[in-house]
Amino acid sequence: MKLFDSLGFRPNLADAVIAAVEAHLCRPAAKEDYEMVIFSGHLIDEPGRPEPRFPPDRVEKARQLIKDRLLSLQKEGRKLRVLASAAPGSDIICHEVCGEINVDSTLCLPMPRNVYASQVFTDGFDAWRTRYFNLLEKRPVLELSDRAGLPNWLSTKAGVDAWERGNEWVLRMALSSSAKKIMLLALWNQHEEPGRAGGTGHSVRIARGSGSVDVHIIDARELLAN
Repeated sequence: MKLFDSLGFRPNLADAVIAAVEAHLCRPAAKEDYEMVIFSGHLIDEPGRPEPRFPPDRVEKARQLIKDRLLSLQKEGRKLRVLASAAPGSDIICHEVCGEINVDSTLCLPMPRNVYASQVFTDGFDAWRTRYFNLLEKRPVLELSDRAGLPNWLSTKAGVDAWERGNEWVLRMALSSSAKKIMLLALWNQHEEPGRAGGTGHSVRIARGSGSVDVHIIDARELLAN
């Protein structure tokens, strides 16, 4: 339009359009008032697990515990956004609950969605795989990597795990957001299992270590209570 103005082509119209565009571009964007919740929780127990932690018959109990806590955080009209992975058990339940109570949630996957499905939904988790694919159709999805495992520049470094890297990624996304408050909500038995990288205990540890995240624990030991 400035070119038209300089050529004298309908100068009044050109001036009006220029003023309208500049007013729009210079107008500060409205800042949305919301709080970010990172969710992490235990997997459903695999068949044959020697020590129960999240038995399959306690799914409804877990659902109610997660729902109650999210509703508590949502009270007084507070707008929440949730970031969570999509493992069978707590993660999928959390996304489903968000759909029930009208909370925005995003699936955060450390690898492409189909690779994730092949690695996470092994034998015995067919029903959870179906629930996962249903969520892919209803919720936005973010993928950290375009391949399985770690990128080439990280794969040779000792001590780097794809699942722990995923936890770090979600934390950094939350911290870099414009949310006025960052929280971690974890369904956790408060015990880190040796030999299991990237679990709920790791999410809690790095959230506490950030110094910027309020940590809320749902005691997963309640799942084992009668």
